[in-house]
Amino acid sequence: MKQKRECFTAVDLCCGAGGLTLGLKRAGFNVVAGVELYPEIAKTYKANHPEVKLLIKNVREVTGEELFELTGLKSIDLLAGCPPCQGFSKLTDKFHRIDPRNNLVLEMARLAQELSPKIVMMENVSGLATRGKPILDELVRRLERLGYIVNKEVLQLANYGVPQSRRRLVLLAGKGFYVPMPKRTHCEQGDKEAKLKPWLTLKDVLKGNKEPVTLAQALREGGPEKFNWHVVRDLTEKSIQRYKVTRPGDSRYSLPMSLRPKCHQNSDKGFPNVYGRISWNKVSPTITGGCTTPAKGRFGHPEQLRTLSVREAATIQTFPKNFALITNYMDTACDLVGNALPYKFACKTARTCLSILKEHEGGNNE
Repeated sequence: MKQKRECFTAVDLCCGAGGLTLGLKRAGFNVVAGVELYPEIAKTYKANHPEVKLLIKNVREVTGEELFELTGLKSIDLLAGCPPCQGFSKLTDKFHRIDPRNNLVLEMARLAQELSPKIVMMENVSGLATRGKPILDELVRRLERLGYIVNKEVLQLANYGVPQSRRRLVLLAGKGFYVPMPKRTHCEQGDKEAKLKPWLTLKDVLKGNKEPVTLAQALREGGPEKFNWHVVRDLTEKSIQRYKVTRPGDSRYSLPMSLRPKCHQNSDKGFPNVYGRISWNKVSPTITGGCTTPAKGRFGHPEQLRTLSVREAATIQTFPKNFALITNYMDTACDLVGNALPYKFACKTARTCLSILKEHEGGNNE
């Protein structure tokens, strides 16, 4: 008769701010190690996950043996990761560039071979299933050769209680067993018969927030961390004028020709949502690293002449209010937030993985 496990272990690759790690921990996993390339990003991870042993290095250079030595373990239950995905994003598709980070997803297969985890869990942009299909297919082939049964699907994270429209490819692979996708809890309009709640809107998570400070004011008065990064960029007068004539839900098409950027005055090409405002009564658009820049998306506040603050964007990404962002740099703070996997979705996916692990091992560790 199999003995009950005390805990199940996980390693987080390309961990960024640590949204995935937070979800894994809340689900019940013991996250024993993480890997992050950039020291400035790693400051935030360390502050929020001080107990996790963090390697600050390129994931290409990390070996399974190194992770075993770091943790003192001989086996890992879950290998999780969100490899950089900008090369497959719609936001970069128009440039038709080959991003050298594109094949980082294959490092998941290499480390799966070296660590032999029971489950592999990966999240990436939906474009990996289309523009990046050759690389995704190669990843699946490599995992299948190692004995994994691969399940992959593009999911709408709003269907899991995340207050934004965010489509992501999720891959779950069990070594010799099938791992299902988490069950959705929401749908766009709600469905009482199916016991699904309606999507969360911006009003559900941000209504009533006090006004943020600008970055210049924050730097004068002790730094952005003092204000828990409820901080916005100092907008140009032209950006303010654009927001004055834009209604909630509007895109750049609503702007008079005199306020449109020159590149958009005689063309409707490009992304329509730039310079637009979010609506209180709708789900937020996808949060990206450009979440405080009017020219990078529909990130205008529904009422005030500003964009979302960094903390508001973090809230839409489901980070708790006490999740610290350790940097004085606006671009870094936006990348920490915009590149993260919403922790509430990570938690639901991790709970599914944990349930399957317990079932597979014949234990019931509550």
